[in-house]
Amino acid sequence: MSLISGSRTLHRLVYASRQALDLRASAAALDAAGVDEIIGDIIRASIRNNRAVDVTGLLLVHEGYFLQTLEGPAQAVLTTYGRICNDPRHSDAKVLQAGPAERRMFADWNMCARRTNPGDDAILDTLSLREDFDPERLSGRAALRLLWAVRGIQDRTQLKAMA
Repeated sequence: MSLISGSRTLHRLVYASRQALDLRASAAALDAAGVDEIIGDIIRASIRNNRAVDVTGLLLVHEGYFLQTLEGPAQAVLTTYGRICNDPRHSDAKVLQAGPAERRMFADWNMCARRTNPGDDAILDTLSLREDFDPERLSGRAALRLLWAVRGIQDRTQLKAMA
């Protein structure tokens, strides 16, 4: 898969980065609500920015890492990723996979992160079973599978909550 799509072609980029703001260390100084507020601020800004340029995807925040897929017009995805790389809350950003996509996998998704809704606790509990969670060591394909699994858990949990 080519790394660059035509500017109007649907493009998918999967990246991992470390949190420059160590939320795990901050948790000692902040109560859980304070940490949730920091993550909530990140999510709200991302949703607003992504919607404005027709970028969708899914963000996972866990164990000091961000793992995200971005989907949309190539130029918008690349610009969004550039903004992420320049964001002081991110460090060591690494593209795991990038290129044209036939369809959006996360068309109706903007975010999934720590405690934003009931499904997230189950997702994070599942991920915590793995020692040394390090998305930078994942292949692009494995990272995309993980994000797809997170989406599935989130969908099932939301459906149960609605029943």
